[in-house]
Amino acid sequence: MSHSYLQIDSKLANDIRLIMTDVDGTITDILGYVEKTAQSALRALVDDGLMVGFVSGRTLPRLDPIALDIGVNGPVIGENGGIAKLRPAGVLLNLGYSREPALRDLERLKMQFPGAITPTEDDADRRVDVGFKVQGVDAAELRKHLRESELLDSGYMLHLLQKGISKGGTLKRMLPGIGDGKLSPEHVMVLGDSLTDISLFRIFPHSVFIRNDRLSSADRAEMEKAAEYVSRLEFGAGFARVAQHILKLRR
Repeated sequence: MSHSYLQIDSKLANDIRLIMTDVDGTITDILGYVEKTAQSALRALVDDGLMVGFVSGRTLPRLDPIALDIGVNGPVIGENGGIAKLRPAGVLLNLGYSREPALRDLERLKMQFPGAITPTEDDADRRVDVGFKVQGVDAAELRKHLRESELLDSGYMLHLLQKGISKGGTLKRMLPGIGDGKLSPEHVMVLGDSLTDISLFRIFPHSVFIRNDRLSSADRAEMEKAAEYVSRLEFGAGFARVAQHILKLRR
């Protein structure tokens, strides 16, 4: 069971070298725009000497402009771990992942549920993850027909991703190439708000669940069980409060 973010102590605040945050629902408002308080908090973390990066279900064209505008200086991971760069506008890493398994499963779903599957507007920009929306069929029923991919529900859309790919797994793979190459999972803090972030919480010991009252009680309980800490507020306001607490302890 997670604890209040106020229990983050000065030792942890000063041991952390990299903060990786989800975007939608974690630093955004309910409409999907990055909250000004979260922007200020992100910049303050960078100014205090921390590396800060994004780990999101968004595509790179939707992540890079935000990262560059805010001044994020750490890795950018998109498509739920499917694509990654060591820094904004940097070179795309060759992770060896494929979109083909997800595309094959998408075709199976379309055949099984004619007319129910609709691609998302940004799906054309996706390289590994497949984004779509569905009408009249629940996620549990969709999963019964998958063979090569996993189904993720971000609360904003559904995603199909080659089995074995996750936000947490990709970030862990990247650690030797970040900074001086000496980062361990104990030097990293991860923040997220939905089940698409749970791999981060399970791999990295210092995790913060940004409260999400839109989750079902079962999903919220699973997130709270996996996370080390939980915020008091939702969305970007919750992230900002956690960041401000960390910054106060570092000073």
